Amino acid sequence: MGNRLLTLTQGYLNRRTPGYMIFFVTPFCDCRCLMCFNREVIDNAAHRKPLLYEEIEKIARNFPGLHHVNFSGGEPFLRKDFSKIPQLFYEHSGTRLFACPTNSSHPDRIIQAVREICETCPDAWIRITQSIDGIGEDHNAIRGKKGLFDCVVKLNRELDLLKKDYPNLSVGMAMVLSQLNEGKEYDILDYVHEHFHFDDFGALYVRGDTHDPEAAKINTRAYVAFVEECRRRTDQKAGAKSWTGKLFSAITHRATDLIMESMLEDRYVTPCKAGKNMVVMDDEGTISPCEVLDHFINTGKSTLDSAVLGRMRENDYDIRKILDSEQARKIVKHICDSKCYCSFECAMSVNVLYSPRLWPGLIRHLF
Repeated sequence: MGNRLLTLTQGYLNRRTPGYMIFFVTPFCDCRCLMCFNREVIDNAAHRKPLLYEEIEKIARNFPGLHHVNFSGGEPFLRKDFSKIPQLFYEHSGTRLFACPTNSSHPDRIIQAVREICETCPDAWIRITQSIDGIGEDHNAIRGKKGLFDCVVKLNRELDLLKKDYPNLSVGMAMVLSQLNEGKEYDILDYVHEHFHFDDFGALYVRGDTHDPEAAKINTRAYVAFVEECRRRTDQKAGAKSWTGKLFSAITHRATDLIMESMLEDRYVTPCKAGKNMVVMDDEGTISPCEVLDHFINTGKSTLDSAVLGRMRENDYDIRKILDSEQARKIVKHICDSKCYCSFECAMSVNVLYSPRLWPGLIRHLF
């Protein structure tokens, strides 16, 4: 634990490169979620050219101080060599926090991969978050895959058993609150707390260009009320957590506070660190500041003509060369000057972590 905190602190203090990266490790997915913002990529996965393992190793070697990697997709566990990728960042970038959402569609494959990740990254905190958007057939319909709910149940049971062998493993559950499940969210919350094992449960605010446009039409006040109830129920159930787990929860809570304030009042509440302290890398190595800016450009909310900071394959797989480019500086300046804001949980968590003026609220949640 001491080594993990030391490595995390060193990564945090290294301000030459972002400390947080979301890596869309594969475009392939076996679900077709109605509220998905990444469907265009997923539907065209066969035509894309994902980074090879050897390319990812080059990226990791050229990305110092990367304390947190959040994997995404597609479904990350569909990538055959996925279980070996965290070790690259663990050894070369000093990464000590790994997070990965999953649709739970292949429980046996996922358990095998998680076990390997926990063993090859023993001093890292590994968080697996299961998606749950309904009960039974409702979940299957929203996610576009028959039998998926049964997979969620099976994986949750097996992850709970795996935690007994690996104290560095944390399990979360999360639902995307959208019009597809609005009105049923409290029934889902009751069911999850009664039938599943997890360290915390949260609700995500639907965002971006959803495949079904109707999915994005939700009541903001209903979202805020539900988030507060999720917190109350999770706090009642909370057991012993590591300091890393407590810090993660505190950052998430503080970030959610700010998102709720921003969404309720439809206003900017804090400078965004996307593009500076956080970047997103897609499966082909394209770097952008966040997952939302493209949507803002497409809808006219942003005056930028592109959200692309640069491409790893064109910059010797070195994040520093991309961030030093005129294009990257232009985009980061625009985010700051335009007071860009949104409901993206990961970006707001980074804002909390890298904004000392927000730390009093963070400390309040931590203690």
